[in-house]
Amino acid sequence: MTRPTDRPTDRPMVLLTMVALCLLAVVATPPARADDQRAEAERYFRTGERLLNAGEFAAAASSFEDAFEILPLPEIAFSAAQSYRLAFVKDQQPGRLKRAVELYRLYLDKVKTGGRVNDATNALLDLEPQLQRLEAGGKTITAVAATRTTGLMITSEVSPATGAIGTDPRLAGELPLVREVAAGKHEITVEAPGYQSKTITAIAVEGELVPVEVDLVPLPATIELKVGGGASVEVDGRSVGTTPLSAPLQVDAGKHFISVTRRGRRSLAREVELERGGTVTVAASLRTTTQRKAARYVLIGSGVLLVGAGLAGLGAAGADGDAASLDEQRRNGGINEDQLARYEQLRNDRDDLKTTMWTLGGAALAVGVAGGLMYVFDHDEAEAPPPSLGASPKPAARPALGVAPTVGPLGVGVLVRGGF
Repeated sequence: MTRPTDRPTDRPMVLLTMVALCLLAVVATPPARADDQRAEAERYFRTGERLLNAGEFAAAASSFEDAFEILPLPEIAFSAAQSYRLAFVKDQQPGRLKRAVELYRLYLDKVKTGGRVNDATNALLDLEPQLQRLEAGGKTITAVAATRTTGLMITSEVSPATGAIGTDPRLAGELPLVREVAAGKHEITVEAPGYQSKTITAIAVEGELVPVEVDLVPLPATIELKVGGGASVEVDGRSVGTTPLSAPLQVDAGKHFISVTRRGRRSLAREVELERGGTVTVAASLRTTTQRKAARYVLIGSGVLLVGAGLAGLGAAGADGDAASLDEQRRNGGINEDQLARYEQLRNDRDDLKTTMWTLGGAALAVGVAGGLMYVFDHDEAEAPPPSLGASPKPAARPALGVAPTVGPLGVGVLVRGGF
């Protein structure tokens, strides 16, 4: 006996079958009924495909037979024939061999060229001689159609996944799960790593193997941020709030780009990859920027200048007071030459100290404004997320505003770079 070498499934064939399902349903039946039949046939066909991929060949044949009964397409007959052939290889039941030959012949009667004609022909070249040898022994072989048992076939697009029908451990296992059950309602639970478990109610029908597809919802991934307060957070270029966040970030599994910015601090940019249901902790202490440090020194310098202006002002006031006393004495009784010289010196000192006060005060104001601007406009832009993460493109950013004090031959000033 020659063991089959072709694959159990073929994606192009599946697509052609689905198209044929739709066309036949639309042409042969009224619109409302066509939709119902198409949906039911597709459901049986998808279940059969999953069972075939899982090595459940007999169950797959049953599901394909159900689909063929609803919509008798030759493509569905071919899939059923493949399942019966593989089931025969597995359990050597002659009835499955005969049913496979019947379905291959049915396919060739309907499809003359193209499609899977070559595959069906090659299969018959292998299977028909085997069937003839078995029948030559005088044994009557009856084609074994799909077993009409009462049961449920639990499938899901998620793999690997496990399912359970009720609480009986014998009715649990990996998907696709095929189990005989009593007719009526049954509670089905399906679980898979990284997905939310789902429990539904299915109805088993007497004499039918009912397919039940269970769609699972992936668990979100979690990003926990351990960053100081007042920082702006973006994920994949989209703002999500300011720290401290009210709750950890919930995102889809996969790669994400996180950026954290705060005025006066170095920005944080990091790419992380998360699994479904997984958690990643992003912890960082945002370092103070060079400009923020410089701004502090500039503001301290402004304060020193202001203190100097204040001391000069106090000295000017003291000199002015002493000069006023000597002037009062001069008007009342006269003063000697030394006192007059002292009076003139005090007036000169007063004027010099006033000039110093105003000069230092003006310098303190200019340096203070420069330091304040440096402090306020200190913002370190975060790195942009890579396009591969699907982040929304941002408009071209203007140059960041930079402020720095400057001292020239004409005085103290402020150098502003960038744009608003």
